[in-house]
Amino acid sequence: MKKLAFLMVLLIGIPAWAGTIQITPSPVPLRGAFTVQLMGLQAESGDVVVVNVNTGELVRVPLRSEGGKLVSEEIYALRDCDPVPEGAKYVLHVAVGHVIAAATELEDGLSTTALVAVPSGQPSLSLYTWDATQGGWCSRKAGTTLSPGRLRIQVDDLTKDVSCEEESVPVSLALAGESTQLDLREEALAGGCFVAEVELVLEPDGMDLAVKLMHRESELLRADFSEDASLTVTYGTLVLEYPLASLAAGLTLYPGHHEDVGCPVQVSVTGATPDEVIWYVDGMEQPERGGQIGLVRTQPTYPQEIPVVALVRQGALWTKVQTAVVFVPPTQISFLDAETGESVSGASVCGRKLRVRLARAYDDPTPRVWIGILGQNCSARELPVSPQGDGIYLSEEFSPDEFSACAGDVLWAQYKDPSCPEDVAYVLLVLR
Repeated sequence: MKKLAFLMVLLIGIPAWAGTIQITPSPVPLRGAFTVQLMGLQAESGDVVVVNVNTGELVRVPLRSEGGKLVSEEIYALRDCDPVPEGAKYVLHVAVGHVIAAATELEDGLSTTALVAVPSGQPSLSLYTWDATQGGWCSRKAGTTLSPGRLRIQVDDLTKDVSCEEESVPVSLALAGESTQLDLREEALAGGCFVAEVELVLEPDGMDLAVKLMHRESELLRADFSEDASLTVTYGTLVLEYPLASLAAGLTLYPGHHEDVGCPVQVSVTGATPDEVIWYVDGMEQPERGGQIGLVRTQPTYPQEIPVVALVRQGALWTKVQTAVVFVPPTQISFLDAETGESVSGASVCGRKLRVRLARAYDDPTPRVWIGILGQNCSARELPVSPQGDGIYLSEEFSPDEFSACAGDVLWAQYKDPSCPEDVAYVLLVLR
């Protein structure tokens, strides 16, 4: 108390006109260092008393001549939780808003004061991903693709580290169009480093995919996943955006997108080797989990498009791919009058010009037709056909007598689907 009383006497004393005293920098930054400088004095040495007016803590610091003025050694303005820098001789324990006073007996007494203020500085925002192979965090540059896994969000901002209590700062998170706020906790009581760990998860949600952020085993944010989904982290004016990774895959059908009822269709995942596939056929989940699934339609309802959805997983990545199969009635075959185009059935004269017509041949891009005389002979041959649109094909003109057929013979025409033994069309025509 005697020292403090002495200092107060100096502070209220009449300062000499010959010299000035100042604290540099002023205000004094928290966790920073400052000096006391005296100018316009004849003295070449002395000392200065520096005190925290709010607590009464003081230090006496020697002055040295430097560039025509007297300058003290550095005095550090630290909190109780701040580490003392190596080599520091003079320390005052302070808080933001405290008043620091400096006084000297030189020149019949000089004094000045300065406030302790929050330090200035630009904050930084970073995002890290966990590398299980190396067992450490890896910094991720904004704009790079982000895969599911553990994430560390970090803000370094000394301006927010003002007390010796655990503090926090808020960051905004936007995920695939949904947003929320997350408080980052100070990693230590001193240092201004604020962190939070979250986990990015991509998972099935019925017939779709959902992406979510987990924090401390609780769901922080959830959104529908799409190919253009991204994660955006914002702190003040600092923004980091990361597009979300997805698996590249597709579906192929064999034999094709149009198949006859009763004919098998195989749907396969392409472009990726999946670890798991969740299949949905016509809205119903299927028990198969491999990269292929077989479909057969037996109900005679036409036309019927059956959607096929596959949720494909490889590692932690998922994607949704889909296609559709249109099941059509079996192919039909008939004889036509070459001149009128009308259907010929029952019986026909031997010299009449005919054609063979295929209808509903949707699933065979190159159908083949055979024709011949019923019985034990070698008259069968292939009859070329040409497409007419909408699954219809017509053969070239022919006359039964080209097959040495005459009255009493029976002419036959046949179509077989090479990919489906069940799809066979057959027609007979009696000649007279």
